Amino acid sequence: EVTLTVAASSVSFGSISQDYSDLVLEISAKAVEGNGVVRMRINGDSGANYYSVAMFSNAAGTTSSSLNSGFNQQTLTHSENSISTSIFNLMKVEFQDYSATDKHKSYLIRSNESSFTTQALAGRWASTSALTSLYIYGGGFTNFAIGSTFYLYQLVSE
Repeated sequence: EVTLTVAASSVSFGSISQDYSDLVLEISAKAVEGNGVVRMRINGDSGANYYSVAMFSNAAGTTSSSLNSGFNQQTLTHSENSISTSIFNLMKVEFQDYSATDKHKSYLIRSNESSFTTQALAGRWASTSALTSLYIYGGGFTNFAIGSTFYLYQLVSE
């Protein structure tokens, strides 16, 4: 668990245990200044290895799109669902079989900004490496605000 007591440009989780089957990252964050998206890199990978498809719903209706197709990071929030200085944006990322070394890693992302948009996203990190670290940072804003929280849980499958 990380709760920011000072503004920070990023949050990292390292040395993630490989003793479990699934991994869950929960974030409640807002920006100090400006608006922007929240991004993630797995194991420090900045190669074009992140792929995803998303759907969004707001007062104007529901849309879907391919967000990342070989990008160098995974976007957790779309520009229509960006974090701001006024309200906490909630994000949940579920990684399936994160410690497996015989397949690419898949994950599901849900996020919402309570007054505007909800988002669901399915993603893939094109690597057979076990997930051992996560790096979370902003795009379009400089720092996460004081009080932003980042939780990482490991789950056992039956």
